[in-house]
Amino acid sequence: MWTAIVSDLHGNLAAAEAVFADIRRRMIRDVVCLGDMIGYGPNPRDVLDLCRDCRFVLMGNHEEAVMFYGEDFNEKARQALEWTKEQLNSSEYDRTANYEMWNFLGGLEETRTEGDVFFVHGSPRVPTKEYMVPTDVRNRDKMTEIFSMIPSLCFVGHSHIPGVYTDKFRFLHPDRINQTYNHQGGKALINVGSVGQPRDRNPYTAFAI
Repeated sequence: MWTAIVSDLHGNLAAAEAVFADIRRRMIRDVVCLGDMIGYGPNPRDVLDLCRDCRFVLMGNHEEAVMFYGEDFNEKARQALEWTKEQLNSSEYDRTANYEMWNFLGGLEETRTEGDVFFVHGSPRVPTKEYMVPTDVRNRDKMTEIFSMIPSLCFVGHSHIPGVYTDKFRFLHPDRINQTYNHQGGKALINVGSVGQPRDRNPYTAFAI
């Protein structure tokens, strides 16, 4: 069975709808989300509603910040955070609907392990906050510790930069491997990229199958 893995939708309804439509066209019924459904974008409620149909959703740093406090957010991100809170508490919607939104957010897990596959928003070391970026392959201490926490495969988001990190301290850009990675032993960490806010100089949305 195929699984679609999405992350970092960030309230971008147009991108989220396009991705979920593409997933349906591919006849994929199993969808998981690695977090950051909200933050920045103008449609947090609509994107949350879309993600409720995922088999599971993990907590990203933006969900964590909305639930608690985004102490490490910059000023623009904090403004977006406060605006998102207002949308989730809007009096334009039924109070019960607002409660259901908050209950959904409050029930999110930080990590999920299924067999030899580990799912997390940021990294195994710091689930909601630590970034994985291509230059990390030169940080052997970081990579060694992270791979010691991975059973075989790990899927992350958060940095919005898709690609594959191997336990041989290599980063494989999606274009370099023709958008396909064939796992044949060892360990690998795969960043699925961002649906709603790409940061890899490629304006197209990204997700993994």
